[in-house]
Amino acid sequence: MAQPRDGVYVWITWLSKIMAGEQSCEWASWFKAHNTYSKLPNDFDIVTWTVEHTKRLRELNRELRTRGELVSVENENSIKYVPVTGVTVAGKPDLISTAGSLVTIYDVKTGQPKTSDTIQVMIYMYLVPWTVPRYRGVQPSGCVVYGDNRVLIPPHAITETFAEQFRYFLNIVTGLEPAIKVSGPNECRFCDIPHSDCQERHILNPSDL
Repeated sequence: MAQPRDGVYVWITWLSKIMAGEQSCEWASWFKAHNTYSKLPNDFDIVTWTVEHTKRLRELNRELRTRGELVSVENENSIKYVPVTGVTVAGKPDLISTAGSLVTIYDVKTGQPKTSDTIQVMIYMYLVPWTVPRYRGVQPSGCVVYGDNRVLIPPHAITETFAEQFRYFLNIVTGLEPAIKVSGPNECRFCDIPHSDCQERHILNPSDL
């Protein structure tokens, strides 16, 4: 059974899917933010994904270094944002490059392009200047990398409107009131919260696959 966390903890990837409307069950992220729990096994091939992601990230790293850019990777870029509410928002941009005064945040994806991928990088762009000391005061660009296809995000995409939207959805996931729960094959198929913690969890049938 789930156990309450010592403090509310949110991964940026959870938030980006809700902001994009790709995850209707806001409750799942709310639950994860407030609790630790025994996860269901996932049939997603994490080993294959990890190896492919590592390969693509390495190739991007070499490309940027060959151009003479300074590069920091993953753990060097860890974000830990703690607003006045005391919650923790965390994430790790895949790669940040510096070319003169220009800073670009990259995230490498192996699947089909999704709106949440762009929003994820935009959240990084918003938070990195606040949370990573060497980029304080910088207005970074963003780039989502899908193989040979790249989605560029200019610094001016991070407006006060985007900041307000970020805070709005963050409050939903971190608030005391449980968020909206939606059950069904599309929502529950890739959710790792067990039935013991979610009585409304949809039981998948062969017709759902």
